[in-house]
Amino acid sequence: MLRSLLDSASASLVDEVWSWEAINQGDLALVNAESLNEIFDWHDDARDIVNFLLNYLPEETTPASLPTCLAHVPEAVFALLSLMIAHFFLCRALAALNFPKLFSSLILVDPIITAEKTKLVDEAVRFAVNAFTMQMFWSSRGEALSQFKESPFFTSWHPDVLKTYVDHGLAVDTAGSIRSKTTSVQESLTFVNVPVFIEVWELLEKLDENITLRWVVPSPGFLGEEDTKARVWRRPANTSNMVFSFAGHLIVQEAPIELAQDIATFLSTNYGSPQFKAAL
Repeated sequence: MLRSLLDSASASLVDEVWSWEAINQGDLALVNAESLNEIFDWHDDARDIVNFLLNYLPEETTPASLPTCLAHVPEAVFALLSLMIAHFFLCRALAALNFPKLFSSLILVDPIITAEKTKLVDEAVRFAVNAFTMQMFWSSRGEALSQFKESPFFTSWHPDVLKTYVDHGLAVDTAGSIRSKTTSVQESLTFVNVPVFIEVWELLEKLDENITLRWVVPSPGFLGEEDTKARVWRRPANTSNMVFSFAGHLIVQEAPIELAQDIATFLSTNYGSPQFKAAL
């Protein structure tokens, strides 16, 4: 999706892109392997995002490689006009709710925000069990890619996204096997922090109206058509939405090019004037 966005006519409006990982996901799961426990709280991830933006986001963009450990920036230099894109992880919405002045726009790609507690608990348990029992080790990346192509879960993914996942979402363990960077336990824990999904639903109508809100949702959607419709108009002011009827919940993986086109149009519409620049 990012590659398509940066190939679009709106690429000049993007100063820089920061891709965020929670402490138990991806490369951070490897870095923090000895420190992770059996609790994952989405509030912690929202706090980490805000801490990064307030205290560590470099003051100026640069094409040079950055150090692994960023320097602490001086206090109150975070004059920031940013667009934040979030899929599934509603902690981005939490960050915007708590620190609205940090964000000018928020694009939510079918995040799990709902008031339907019973349905949510049932789905959370199902996803957690599936994550806990999924295969985590393969003899090679080729074997992993071959199995993924035959899996119903992955068949709808864009082939470039699936290849990128195999190349960068998997790691080599000490025995030489290929394994998922995120363990099955940590993947499961990501789904079971159910109260925060409902908390964000309750707070969403109070999101600062100065933040331009864009929803991208599938049809009928993860929550069903009626619940999805209620969610996208939970805060109607300064809000728009796009329905991808040809995709499921995993829009980023299934329709990266189409999503990039929608985001490019959003950037052009909202940041096309010379005084605007966006940091994603």
